[in-house]
Amino acid sequence: MVFSTIAQSYFDEFPFRRADHRKTSTDFYFLSHAHSDHTSGLRLSLSDPDAIIVCSKETSAVIKVLFGIPKEKCLIISPNQSLDFDKYTVHALDANHCLGSLMFVIESKKGLKEVYTGDFRLGKPILDELNLIQGANHMWLDYTYGTNDIFKFPSREEMISEMISLILSEDNYPSRDIWIAAYQVGKELLLKTISEALKVKIWASDVKVRIYKEIGGEWDIFTNDTDSGVFVGSRRMVERLHGINKDGQTRMIDALRISPTGWSARLRKKRLDVHFFPYSDHCSYSEVHEFIKIVKAKNLTKI
Repeated sequence: MVFSTIAQSYFDEFPFRRADHRKTSTDFYFLSHAHSDHTSGLRLSLSDPDAIIVCSKETSAVIKVLFGIPKEKCLIISPNQSLDFDKYTVHALDANHCLGSLMFVIESKKGLKEVYTGDFRLGKPILDELNLIQGANHMWLDYTYGTNDIFKFPSREEMISEMISLILSEDNYPSRDIWIAAYQVGKELLLKTISEALKVKIWASDVKVRIYKEIGGEWDIFTNDTDSGVFVGSRRMVERLHGINKDGQTRMIDALRISPTGWSARLRKKRLDVHFFPYSDHCSYSEVHEFIKIVKAKNLTKI
């Protein structure tokens, strides 16, 4: 649980009606992005008519579809934008994670600074704004792959190029269905690039289609049409054929199945019928430790 002493509020935690809910002096709650491990209790914010969710416009669209949170309940902040509150200022940076993900920098009027990274991947959007991040009094840091140096990832662009080459290689697309593993939200750069390269929309669940239609614009890349030949599903579905009927399993066994995940580095027994790629929207081991050295936060909490 992240509770900012400067903002006197929660980040990626919505503990309404919970016994350990610390008293806030504000109605504002901060949401970095809409992955399920960051939205605990979010729907309960509807029980408090004064609660306002500070997030990006893309995240606002996602939580409208997933949780029924109306857009009027969201205060939209964009990357490289700052919002002045009574006793502090919040700066939002592009977290370089999933679509609409933000890193928050909170500065008090007295010069104290807190950084909440949310989930992020170190890159140009963050490196260009280091002056805002450096010298934090406290930083809560995405440490997903920070514990083991086996998590060494090539660039996402390099991995995307390799996956597209595999898809377009002989006897694959369009001769075979293509299945790609991804969360309900995320890996948009990969999926959009594949959609553009193959000149097709990608089949997805009804919920995923609705999410990206709500976001709109260039991200309306998903369809309910199974004739697409390119499909996206959860890792359990793609790797283990979980959650689909027998006819679907039979068709999927003959498909080209791709699982782009940072966890592939530690998989001891990789399925021979699934292609794993070390593609991640989180920092690699070396990136997260480079970031720690650059920021030089006085206090660090790994999350």
